[in-house]
Amino acid sequence: MSIEELKYILDNVYSKDTAHRKWRAKWNKNNPTYGQCVPTALLVQYYFGGEIFKHNVESHYFNVIDGKVVDLTKEQFDYELDYSNSRQKQPNLSQSQTKERFELLKERVENFRK
Repeated sequence: MSIEELKYILDNVYSKDTAHRKWRAKWNKNNPTYGQCVPTALLVQYYFGGEIFKHNVESHYFNVIDGKVVDLTKEQFDYELDYSNSRQKQPNLSQSQTKERFELLKERVENFRK
């Protein structure tokens, strides 16, 4: 699977229940990446490695692989993010909501690929 294929699959399996609970009320199919950055960054890392970074202005997570920014949920913003204002930060999978959202998306990706 390529990153482009993962992006395609995710855009087809995101839902309100995989969005962060703070943003679920605003989630809709017209903006499927809204509130999905943490489980998405974890999935990218799971499949492709690299590090996870958190934007210091926005509460937004993304990946850096081989020095290149990989942000599969940037479409949720209606402006370009300045990734230079970021720091490496691994999301905490011991938080039940984070783990549940990651596992649910991972399961949906695997099922979509079958």
